Amino acid sequence: MPDIQKPSVGRIVPSVGRIVHYVMPSGEHRPAIIVQVWEPESGLVNLQVFTDGPNDDMSLGITGPNDNWRGSVPQYHGDPLSAPQNTWHWPERV
Repeated sequence: MPDIQKPSVGRIVPSVGRIVHYVMPSGEHRPAIIVQVWEPESGLVNLQVFTDGPNDDMSLGITGPNDNWRGSVPQYHGDPLSAPQNTWHWPERV
C-alpha cells in the first residue's frame, strides 16, 4: 500500500500547473503536469503525463494523442526510488 498521508508542516501542497513525476505501470518515472487537485492535503490529483512516445505507449495503454491523462492519482510521500506504480511524487533534487 502506498505511503499516502497528510502533509506535515513545511510540505509543498500540490497546485494546478506544477510539474511532478508519475510512476508508470512499468516502474519508469515520467514527467507530468497537475491539471486538477482534488484533495490538496492528501495530494490526490489528475495528471497529464508526458511519455516517451511509442516506448511508453504500450505500458500505459495509450491509443491516441490525448490518452496520457491519469485521474485521481495519489501522492507518494516516501523515497521516490521505491514509489509504487500509478502514484506521483515531487521531482528529486539533483
